[in-house]
Amino acid sequence: MKKKKYFGTDGIRGRVNEFPITEDFFFKLAVSIKKTKKNVEKVLIGRDTRVSGKNIEKSLRDGFKKVNVDCDFVGIVSTPMISFYTKLFKYDFGVMISASHNPYYDNGIKIFKRNGEKLSDEEELKIENNYNKLKIIPIFSAAKISYKKFDVKDYTKFLVKKFKGIDLSGIKVLIDCANGSVYKLAPSFFKEIGCKVISCSNKPDGKNINKNCGAMFPEQLSRLTKKHKVDIGLSFDGDADRVVISDENGNLIDGDKTLAIICKYKKENSIPIKSTVSTKMSNLAFRNFIKKIKVKLILSKVGDRYVIKKMKENKSNLGGEPSGHIIFSDNGYCGDGILTSMYIMNILKNSKIKLSDLSKTLYKKNYQNLVNLKTYNNPDLILKKIEIKKIKEKLLLHNKNIDLLIRKSGTENLIRIMVQSFKKSDVDKSIKEIVNIIKKVDEQEKNHFIHCRK
Repeated sequence: MKKKKYFGTDGIRGRVNEFPITEDFFFKLAVSIKKTKKNVEKVLIGRDTRVSGKNIEKSLRDGFKKVNVDCDFVGIVSTPMISFYTKLFKYDFGVMISASHNPYYDNGIKIFKRNGEKLSDEEELKIENNYNKLKIIPIFSAAKISYKKFDVKDYTKFLVKKFKGIDLSGIKVLIDCANGSVYKLAPSFFKEIGCKVISCSNKPDGKNINKNCGAMFPEQLSRLTKKHKVDIGLSFDGDADRVVISDENGNLIDGDKTLAIICKYKKENSIPIKSTVSTKMSNLAFRNFIKKIKVKLILSKVGDRYVIKKMKENKSNLGGEPSGHIIFSDNGYCGDGILTSMYIMNILKNSKIKLSDLSKTLYKKNYQNLVNLKTYNNPDLILKKIEIKKIKEKLLLHNKNIDLLIRKSGTENLIRIMVQSFKKSDVDKSIKEIVNIIKKVDEQEKNHFIHCRK
């Protein structure tokens, strides 16, 4: 399949005012969406709290208007809410303006189909192809955006309905809202279903989304969970499609452990679960645990779209990533941090157990290290030059217990290197060796480029 140019593993994302995150691009993208699917009539558009979100709203509005497509704007919502309302009200497409866990100076979009699911690689490629054929000059309007008000209770009722007779009264919870999409919704929702709530990072100013808070900064969650002596801590990312969880002692529960808790609970309570999907980033100890409780584990490439693809192929109703994206097949295959939190809290309530005690019954993680490396040259070029297969063969020759993954980030311009094993020294030695290889090739390519320009 032809390689995508603008779409990554989770929509389009990048630095604001640098291509493709420009007003012209989003205007033309809206036009190309219509050209890709001729019968598009109505689109739902929401955004997170980034200061740049309003400009992207206007660009999309003007682009869609050019091709006679109506837009309903709902302002600040979470990504799972856009998925939910797109499906509920049968919009042709739903568009979420967000760069997820990235800093405020990045932005982007995620696109959902009428059934609440994200676009496939093939569908994104068609939009890109039509975009590349466009020969139009964008014309923008100075008019303000008019917002449509949806009843948030449609969404919260949908969440509660999944847990018959759920009673979370008495559970004390710390919520880190990441100054993002659910800064109002999450605290009020958990209060409504009986929780005692302490919230933080719930005062967005357009520039503080994910800034030293949220799922990318779990240290804050650990510290505040212990400080306020709560039963559980929840830390969402900017668009709330994922969550990192802390037990009452400040110990973190990542996506691997969240999947493990849900799988174990289902097995012990005779709730059907034959298989689950995780990525090649998942911890070796997690893989062994899932095998031990006799649930089939399917591994996918990194990115929720690839988790979803494997879930569909294997008819799995549960999947996720170590980062905290947990995906349920009956939820439009969209990650939802609030829904995931409810699953874990419901298990705690029903099992009458502390989260720390529940976590102890799982597994002890083996050593795992992830390094994000910025390169002078395009990461794709470097990855072609370093011969990943040979690097793996060489490392495995000396240590068969090593697991490694070298890839370009799907959301940032980085090379990600993940190595894990049962010994820290083996991991650190392997990471150092791989980083040196990449830096050497990067320097060679840089010198070659400079020489050619002279």
